[in-house]
Amino acid sequence: MKALTLATLLAAAPVAALADSLTLETPLAGGTVHGGTVDMSVFWQPEGEAHKVVAHYAEPGDAAPQRLVMLLNDGDNVVFGLPGKRGTEYRFSREADAVTVTAARTRTQLALN
Repeated sequence: MKALTLATLLAAAPVAALADSLTLETPLAGGTVHGGTVDMSVFWQPEGEAHKVVAHYAEPGDAAPQRLVMLLNDGDNVVFGLPGKRGTEYRFSREADAVTVTAARTRTQLALN
């Protein structure tokens, strides 16, 4: 009975979120974040008061990398998933002159009735 209860609790527990993070503090200095099967290379450059963030992402088998471009002002924080790429959320945030990019697995929860 205890083994069955333990197995049920383990199955109902959310999957641990794993994250890869990158902080860019210098214009045009880039790096790569790995999220699931997707690799994303990112850099930023100043554009007025904003930072223009450019990211190229691809996974094995993609015909060509896809491109993202966004303007981030100080304090901005954006979270989204990529079209057709389930299981990972991407967070872009800016604090002062630093842009942080995080790729984190989305959580899965099992509801038992």
